[in-house]
Amino acid sequence: MKKLLLPYIILAFFTISLVPAGSNAQLKILLGPSIGLTTPTVDYTGETTDYYAGTKYGLRSAINFGAMGKVSLGPVNFNLSVIYTPLSNDGISQASFPNSKVEIKQNLFTIGLGTQYGFSVPMSPIKPYIGIDLLFTTISGSTTFQGTQNVSSTTINMSTTSRTGLGFAAGAEISILGTALDLSLRYNLINLFSKEYEGSATGTRDEVSKYLNDGEDPNYLATDVKHPVGSKRTIATIQFQLGVLFGF
Repeated sequence: MKKLLLPYIILAFFTISLVPAGSNAQLKILLGPSIGLTTPTVDYTGETTDYYAGTKYGLRSAINFGAMGKVSLGPVNFNLSVIYTPLSNDGISQASFPNSKVEIKQNLFTIGLGTQYGFSVPMSPIKPYIGIDLLFTTISGSTTFQGTQNVSSTTINMSTTSRTGLGFAAGAEISILGTALDLSLRYNLINLFSKEYEGSATGTRDEVSKYLNDGEDPNYLATDVKHPVGSKRTIATIQFQLGVLFGF
């Protein structure tokens, strides 16, 4: 229970600390579309051979699409974002078998809820900010193997799963003719509060790709190809985001 409540406690503490006491600032609502670049990092990147080996996910950068909204109260923003990112990669699945192939696809649907604190720049339309988001991410996808040892040459659909994490942002709003361009750089720890392994002790090697399996396999053995995930894996991304926000 404490583990489940921790992300909410962190976000609540950060939100309360940002609200200016006795503030009578004017309420402002901003909404609009966004587009960006998501780059996997830590264990979410790597090579396609790493994916088969069970050490990393082997994914590459991709364009993301979404929408964002903000409720502004003086220097403080309360923000909501919805982002869809289709990540993928393809290549050799086993380095010792050049004809072995794998195509990896994972789709992230992330809802971010958080707060931002802005810094006023006198006589300037630019408002820098820092922020923190509570992230709820649904992950789906598939893996296609061909000519790979111990795995069927077929497409294996991954069971859709969800993870909770935190995102940290630094950015700026640029006011232009009644609209605002929102530019930000974000570091997202997608599975910070939840990691799990779902494979069975007697399952086939195909089963590893049926689940996200970011937790350590309790049946891991270095010599057992059916159980290659020997440690917990961190799913993290670096995200460049551009939003065009309209005031209401």
